[in-house]
Amino acid sequence: MNSPPGADAGGLELPEPGAEASRHSTRLVQKILAAIEAAGGVIGFDEYMRRVLHEPGLGYYSGAALPFGPGGDFVTAPEISPLFGECLAQQLDDLLGQGCAPQVLEFGAGSGKLCAQILASLDALEQYLIIDLGADLKRRQQEYLRHELPAALFRKISWLQRLPEGFDGIVLANEVLDAMPAVRVVKRKTWREAGVAFDGERFCWREVDPRDDVRAALVAIEARVGALPAGYSTELNLNYAAWFGALARACDRVVVFIIDYGYEQDEYYHAQRVRGTLRCHYRHRAHDDPLVYPGLQDVTAFIDFDACADAAERSGFEPCGLVTQAEFLLANGLLDIVARRGEGADSATSLAIAQQVKTLTLPQEMGEKFKVLALQKNLDPNLPAMRRGGLLG
Repeated sequence: MNSPPGADAGGLELPEPGAEASRHSTRLVQKILAAIEAAGGVIGFDEYMRRVLHEPGLGYYSGAALPFGPGGDFVTAPEISPLFGECLAQQLDDLLGQGCAPQVLEFGAGSGKLCAQILASLDALEQYLIIDLGADLKRRQQEYLRHELPAALFRKISWLQRLPEGFDGIVLANEVLDAMPAVRVVKRKTWREAGVAFDGERFCWREVDPRDDVRAALVAIEARVGALPAGYSTELNLNYAAWFGALARACDRVVVFIIDYGYEQDEYYHAQRVRGTLRCHYRHRAHDDPLVYPGLQDVTAFIDFDACADAAERSGFEPCGLVTQAEFLLANGLLDIVARRGEGADSATSLAIAQQVKTLTLPQEMGEKFKVLALQKNLDPNLPAMRRGGLLG
């Protein structure tokens, strides 16, 4: 293991992994050590993050551990409540009524609960495509959805290994972009890139000169938000352009919904946000040390929604708006759905529904931290839910 039992991550005592988990992590550590040695002693944090999350058979999202729900490390909105999927289905239904093709392409379907919620709520959908490259996740999704859905609905689902060609319809990415490998930087007298090295006992940070694309991105950010102070650390996601470029080539007439936690640039790179946005989750404990328990914990960085929308626009998409998750759900009938579910419900059920609504919508929960970015290509959709927020500047 890269860290001792009960690792202390930023003052938070983490529980010790079991023997099999430790062996799993050790196999991944050996691969990362070989990469560090091959690179001359240090690799970029984006390369480290790619390996701990996505290394075939060993990364967090490609291994056999169950990361979702009460038995995992975190809970996504579809895991919290079917209200999330029902509201999203209402938005999709409205788009189908405007002539949008009746098929969905979902990236990173997780446990499969969002897919189940949408298909159960929206009979008009003809096809539901899922792209999830982890073989174990795909297997678990198939098992869950086959059990959860009637056979007629399950037959609408197809799993893809690559993007389709000429896709028309609706694209969903719920908590996907935050898991893209990010570059870590810190400002001294000049900007430095925080790479990952090995000190003989554990992984550690090592500062190096930033790569040209990293340097150019930092110049652009400071031109937009002003000079950031010495000692400032943050993350850069340089994957947006490639991701949206590939999506644009695969799609013809689409509406895209990006749902994730993040900020616009003025807030993302606020001078007081001196430690960046990296967050790790291990057994429902959140902390900020990505170098412990490689392959056993989730590692994420918040979304820079300005950079995301700019990359999408350069690829041929048109931004339709950015709103908080609370605004989006309320505009898509959340309270009406709650009222229908509450009819005749006992007190325990009513209390559970009320708690779900609070978690999904309150500012201190998911309501404001999570945003919804809508994009379109070759369509002119009417999206009243997106009017509550402004277009990105």
